[in-house]
Amino acid sequence: MIRTPYRIWLEFTGWLLCLLGWLYFLQGQLQWWQPGVLWVMFMVLFFLTQRLRFDAGAIPFVAVLVLLGWLFLTRLDPNWATTQTYGALLSGLGYLCGVFLGSTKRQRQPYLWAGAALGLVAITAIFGTSVGGARAWLTILGFRFQPVELARICLIPYLASYFTDHRSPWEVGVVLGAFFLVLAWQRDLGPALLMFAVFCWMSLFAHFTWSKLLAYGGVTFIGFGFAYHWFPHLQSRVQAWLAPWDYLDSKGYQVLQGLFALQSGGLVGQGLGGGMAKVIPNVHTDYLFAILGEEFGLLGTFSLFLLYLSLAFWALRLLHAVEEPYEQMLGLGLTLLLHFQVFLVVGGILRLVPLTGMTLPFVSYGSTSLVAQMIMLGMVVGLGGRRGDGSGA
Repeated sequence: MIRTPYRIWLEFTGWLLCLLGWLYFLQGQLQWWQPGVLWVMFMVLFFLTQRLRFDAGAIPFVAVLVLLGWLFLTRLDPNWATTQTYGALLSGLGYLCGVFLGSTKRQRQPYLWAGAALGLVAITAIFGTSVGGARAWLTILGFRFQPVELARICLIPYLASYFTDHRSPWEVGVVLGAFFLVLAWQRDLGPALLMFAVFCWMSLFAHFTWSKLLAYGGVTFIGFGFAYHWFPHLQSRVQAWLAPWDYLDSKGYQVLQGLFALQSGGLVGQGLGGGMAKVIPNVHTDYLFAILGEEFGLLGTFSLFLLYLSLAFWALRLLHAVEEPYEQMLGLGLTLLLHFQVFLVVGGILRLVPLTGMTLPFVSYGSTSLVAQMIMLGMVVGLGGRRGDGSGA
């Protein structure tokens, strides 16, 4: 009988070959080395994680998500897929760094992490460039990236220390207030909303009271009101969210095209390459979920949700065995950071919440976000600790 780890990779290889065969039939040309290199990278990470006696159970799920994203990027524009491939290779190193950080005590330096988070967003606010209305990009030696993706990770160890070491509320108020103010100055409100949601859930997990829940709800409502008043681009997104038909030819166009794409997908979709991806603005970043739903249908989107739910279940199961409260809280914060982003991105496309302009984790185009997400995954793996029997996932 085939051992479980090898069966996992045999099934994954069969799935990937079928999709690549269909893509080759569809486009007539394909950069075969890219999925091959990515497949080898994830296989090496899987068996290396096992060799180091950590839990490698999440890597097959992430590999499917990354290869699925690469598949759709290739179908949209091969140049995007090539850039994403290089980003994915860099993210493999990020994963290993994350495992090292999670498995050592180096993450227990809260002020260093808080300073790094504030420093990253401050440098971006001063020297960064604006794209899509937000001053969220920094260019160094010709390489452009989003420092806020890394800054969000840096805040999680600080928050975990705050909730477990019972630090002063004024201290965390100053740190988070400064972080949010700098992001507001950059007009980058999506990450601010995401971090506030993670903070609220970590706080409620540490000590739940109804008064605290109501207070956070009130702060959210007041903060949203001020942001709506001061930021015209947020006003446009809210208007497109509430009444997209009134702005069919302008701010509501993207929202409606995404809904049309999902509706036309039906149960099983139009098939790979059968969607109208070219009519959706920023489809490779903000709206890759919509074209996935159009071409793979409800079954495809449901399968995507199952992958994310499987990742969440794996992380919570792993952290349940962690005894130290700080490490539990740190792992919970990283898991929330990843999965709240999924909710905000998908919720924006489904009109559950206004659009935030963030990427779908592991799937959408964006090397910085992919590296950051793999670092988070590695940290959770490291926090889970070494397994005494050396068995695989």
